[in-house]
Amino acid sequence: MSQQVTVDREIKFRASAQSRPNVTGNFSTERMTSVDWFDQTTLDTTNDYTATLGGTSDAAALVASGTNGVLLTTGTADNEVSFLGTALVFDISNEPEIEARVTIADVSGTCFFFGFSDANTETTPASTIDYADGTLAAAATDASGFVVDADKSSSLVYCAHIATGGSVAGIATSETWTDGETHNLRVKLNSSGNASYFIDGVQVGYKAAAVTDVPLCAVFNFGTRANDGSNTVTVKYLKKWQNV
Repeated sequence: MSQQVTVDREIKFRASAQSRPNVTGNFSTERMTSVDWFDQTTLDTTNDYTATLGGTSDAAALVASGTNGVLLTTGTADNEVSFLGTALVFDISNEPEIEARVTIADVSGTCFFFGFSDANTETTPASTIDYADGTLAAAATDASGFVVDADKSSSLVYCAHIATGGSVAGIATSETWTDGETHNLRVKLNSSGNASYFIDGVQVGYKAAAVTDVPLCAVFNFGTRANDGSNTVTVKYLKKWQNV
């Protein structure tokens, strides 16, 4: 038998393999692999996440009530931005990837960012990267991820980045996000800081030298646009990988 098995799509367990132990021996991954299913009793903002809320009506809390996920609630004030971010545990030398499964309830009244950033919160607070007033801007010095912002387009998804505090750049994808729709968003960095962007497993963007070699976190931004009032963004999981 070959010493290596190459899989182009997926490994699928069928019949009794779905209901019995299906790996013999020690299944050991070469890369760091972890998943936060947001299935605990409360959101851990002591050890796991830093939550910075833009206003008194903003919230980040576990969904509960029979389902997992974190519910990000935007404030009632226009242009308030909130953050939910991990610690600075990623580095491009380890070629990190992050993925989140995201549902946006009201796209035309929401701004949202998911990706890597050099900080899990910014002062004011101002967005990691957004399209406020239709202009691409960043509070971060190094960041790369997905932007959905009603100030630019109520439904179009952008791949955006900033490196070493330089100019912010964005790539418009062909993906339009409708109210209540769910997408899997993945950002992948290589050791040169090049970024690849995937929506539902399909690559939708690429940017060379998107970020520089600094400690990075996984971060979510959420806020209200167009004076639309409070809206919600639901994140079902955060998956993380990198070399060790």
